[in-house]
Amino acid sequence: MRKVIDVAGFEALFAADPDPWRYAAAPFEHYKRGVLLRACGSHSYGRGLELGCANGETTAALADRCLRLTATDGSATALDIARRRNRGRDRVKFVQAVLPEAMPRGPFDLIVVSEVLYYLSPEALRHCLLALEQAIAPGGRIVLLHHIVPFDDAATLPARATMMACRFMRRRWRLRYHCRNARYVALAFDAGPKRVVSGHARGSRG
Repeated sequence: MRKVIDVAGFEALFAADPDPWRYAAAPFEHYKRGVLLRACGSHSYGRGLELGCANGETTAALADRCLRLTATDGSATALDIARRRNRGRDRVKFVQAVLPEAMPRGPFDLIVVSEVLYYLSPEALRHCLLALEQAIAPGGRIVLLHHIVPFDDAATLPARATMMACRFMRRRWRLRYHCRNARYVALAFDAGPKRVVSGHARGSRG
């Protein structure tokens, strides 16, 4: 029977295991994190935002690309683990935030949303996308990476969540990076005037 996970569920997960999805140890997660970083591009950013930082593995990599980085999660336990993982990285600020209501105030030059959107209901997802539109700085980059294979505790089917986000952003911004396989999709959009990109844009990696 399908049971959507909530903040209490994430608290229980991280209380039982500081790395429930093996972000630190699994070769697949290491590879996927490399895809996400390529989607971010090769240059540095002023203000960065990471939504759903979990135990802080991706945070550690993003901190090297941002002068200031705000990393959020709805789980206080996950944030405690992430703080320990990133001890000494003074440019990172950790904030407990439950989406979509608690979107940090921008503008941000880079926003990374990884393995988050399908945990929101379709209505909450729409509100989150609107909040992202308000939070991104002109010329900033939004990076999305999400599984598309169905699983039981998602509030929105993963493929549908990615499709909703892609449609929303392609109406507004330029698609700069697109990587898809049977398990996940990674996308990067540069905020600014809408520019049509034909076909499956592979985009610039810079």
